[in-house]
Amino acid sequence: MKGLLRVWKEFDLQDIEKHLIVVGELSSECFSCHKIGIDSKSSVCPTCGAGFKYMGFRRKLSMNYLRQIREELPQLTFIDFDDFKRAIGKRDARKLLDI
Repeated sequence: MKGLLRVWKEFDLQDIEKHLIVVGELSSECFSCHKIGIDSKSSVCPTCGAGFKYMGFRRKLSMNYLRQIREELPQLTFIDFDDFKRAIGKRDARKLLDI
């Protein structure tokens, strides 16, 4: 039997920023250009043309929903959106403080 597990792995934050779709309660957003109202099953942003490689979530998810998305979009890597926001916040603070 297979199951979904969270793992920690280092990623290029800039790559994620350019190729992330963020799924919310009512709609999805392209993190690259911040276009909202995108279908969560889209593989490309209709505004900026960014190809989605990563998917983050602004809401709690059911395992059934995750499995459904995984079956429909197996090329996507799911990320913890809160972890991503913290990581870019730390990166931006270091830039601001020249650390």
